[in-house]
Amino acid sequence: MYRLKLTALGHPNPKSFDCEDVKEYRSVVLWLEDQKIRHYKIEDRDGLRNIDSDNWQNAYDLYQKDLVSPVADGTPNEQLNWLLSYAVRLEFADNVTKYKAVKIEEPKKVTPNVVSSNPLDNLNFSSPAFVNGVERVCALSGIGPHPDPKFRIAALAKVLKTSPHPDYPNTEVSVIKQPKDVLELIFIQNLRDLQTSINEALVAVQTVTADPRTDTKLGKVGR
Repeated sequence: MYRLKLTALGHPNPKSFDCEDVKEYRSVVLWLEDQKIRHYKIEDRDGLRNIDSDNWQNAYDLYQKDLVSPVADGTPNEQLNWLLSYAVRLEFADNVTKYKAVKIEEPKKVTPNVVSSNPLDNLNFSSPAFVNGVERVCALSGIGPHPDPKFRIAALAKVLKTSPHPDYPNTEVSVIKQPKDVLELIFIQNLRDLQTSINEALVAVQTVTADPRTDTKLGKVGR
């Protein structure tokens, strides 16, 4: 509870301090007055300095009132916590320039290295090899010239999707054959998926119509 404030104030044993130990409690109060608060003159601190005296509590109660502590009538823990907070404020006021100069280092943001599995992400669209390849494919497809090869690729994609194409011979020279075949396979797969959906719908309809509860020809409708 008190470790952080004691550490900030430079107490020699912040980790081992036990607020339930009367002697340690009184020693910390004296240390705060001697080193940080300094409300009394040195000669006026004798009441707090004699930590083994039976009159120490009276001196401490007076000390709390002299400091105008808002918890002068509170518990010992509340009183000590306020004393520590008060000492921290005084410490900061005495060294305001020093603490303002301290800069908190923000953790460096690490950008994750994302490796894409899409080969298109690694293409250099301005490389001579890419430009020449686009030129060859567009020439075979009848796509007109344009300074941006990506624009010509977009036009080629539209042509392949919407225009009918003749069956080109399966040779190495026919670079347009492969994308044509791919589109045909996709079309066939879509037809198969559609046929499967239709078959499932027919089965569902047949199941419903064969149920006596829903077909008046087979029996009574309902329960």
